[in-house]
Amino acid sequence: MFFLAYFSCTEPTADGNFDPDHIVDIQLTIEEEDWNALCHQSRSFFSEFADDCMAAPFSGPYTYFPASITMDEQSLSNIGVRKKGFIGSQSTTKPSLRINLDEYEDGVELFQTDNITLNNAVQDPTRIRQCIAYSLFEKAGLPASRCNFARVSINGKEPTIYVHVEPIKRSFLRRTFGSDDGDLYEGTISDFDPIRQHTFEPKNSDTDESLTPILQLTNLFQSGEAIDRESLEEHLNLDAFLTFWSMEILTGHWDGYSGNNNNNFYIYRDPTSLQFHFIPWGLDDVFDPALHQEEERSTFSASALTNAILSEPELNPLFEEKLRLMLDTVWNEDEILAEVDRIEELLSAEPYMEPHLGEISSIRDYISVHREYIENSLPAEPTERPNPYCIQEVGEIQASFETTWGTNNNENPFEEGSADISIEMPNWRPNFLNSGAGAGFAEEESRGDSTLVLAGYSDDDVLLYPYLEFDHQRAAEGSLSIDQITTFGSVYYTTEELGYSPRHAGYLYGGSLDFEVFEATEGGTIRGSLSSPIYNWKEISSD
Repeated sequence: MFFLAYFSCTEPTADGNFDPDHIVDIQLTIEEEDWNALCHQSRSFFSEFADDCMAAPFSGPYTYFPASITMDEQSLSNIGVRKKGFIGSQSTTKPSLRINLDEYEDGVELFQTDNITLNNAVQDPTRIRQCIAYSLFEKAGLPASRCNFARVSINGKEPTIYVHVEPIKRSFLRRTFGSDDGDLYEGTISDFDPIRQHTFEPKNSDTDESLTPILQLTNLFQSGEAIDRESLEEHLNLDAFLTFWSMEILTGHWDGYSGNNNNNFYIYRDPTSLQFHFIPWGLDDVFDPALHQEEERSTFSASALTNAILSEPELNPLFEEKLRLMLDTVWNEDEILAEVDRIEELLSAEPYMEPHLGEISSIRDYISVHREYIENSLPAEPTERPNPYCIQEVGEIQASFETTWGTNNNENPFEEGSADISIEMPNWRPNFLNSGAGAGFAEEESRGDSTLVLAGYSDDDVLLYPYLEFDHQRAAEGSLSIDQITTFGSVYYTTEELGYSPRHAGYLYGGSLDFEVFEATEGGTIRGSLSSPIYNWKEISSD
């Protein structure tokens, strides 16, 4: 039972403290004001996908804050901690954390590492998917992060379980490749095509920031010529990539490179061979049985590289051969299920885990049927790849309004308050014949504790509904910036031909919601104005 030994009896190492049977104990001390600021630093679709979207790597807003750490009874002061993660993994109550031990003092380490990554796993209710998946990638012979769990307490508060993952840093490259002198790029919605190639992010000082090796591979795919193995291997370790691709399929990493989003991966260009190697990342979405319920079976071929391989008669058989090899040698259901049992037992004593342990059955369901799903998905074919979308300005709205508090849930908003609305959209500048407005506390599913809804009936028989969600205590201060992080806004419309079913016309972003009077008590006066650009998703052209 080699696989069980691989999972459970890996020789403990001080380097990063990644013994799989050990739960790392971490206590962070940070000024409460700094912790609150860290938690509320955020990314949104608007901060990442508007204004020159896809023209450069995505730039996060996160900054380091000074803190102290105790890790398994070893302590350091004056270390740096910041929030981490893209849009889907953000949380203001349990943020993922990047801890840089030498942020302020050079040469500082704990357990032979100067960087610690703690993932909140908010997209994985079981908390255990990442560690199992990284181990499977490593068993397949690929460079992959070590992973275990951490019991994390902030400022002495009740601890909670994080996933402790080895970051892709120089120490990782030295451990897995024997050298850290090559080009390292992180891929976030990145690919070897004219649109997505610019989002690759150089990650260390040795990396070619001009993206020359990436552009060279893109040019190969764009040349229009047949791609043979020799030309591809001038840029890429093909055998290693076929293994990586197969493992994304086996683990169901739909949000990885070969899946829908060309996301969550690194590439490292070995300085000796000058070939790219793929490194897995962001594995909190794997082992999801919902994949098996999709009408179209997928072998994850939604990328420039996978499509190129599947389109060439010489290369296509290599993929299926590799996938079947991984099924036979790595995907051992009994051994993987035994590892699920081991981790479940390891975490069962952690109070925070109790509500989540029931979710682990979904992983067992996935593992039990995935072999059949894959075999029925073959042979694989290239997937049509639509261009990505960015958020672009499509109009503008101006409005003034007056209503009373507690009127936001009236089914007929024209019976409440009044509004003077002016809107400009492509080919639509309506005059409004009737209007209304309602405001009040929100229902539970709202992103703020309060909502404001305006209504206008135009002379071309369109019902328009600008709708905003916000925090009433901040609104009482007089002005809110519509940032889609703390204050949210959208514009909806409907017509008789649509059966009065609402349709989304766009998002409000970059404007303001201003209150002259804000009395958040039943029947209190609400009076103010709204001014904002309107944005919507638009496909990017490669022209």
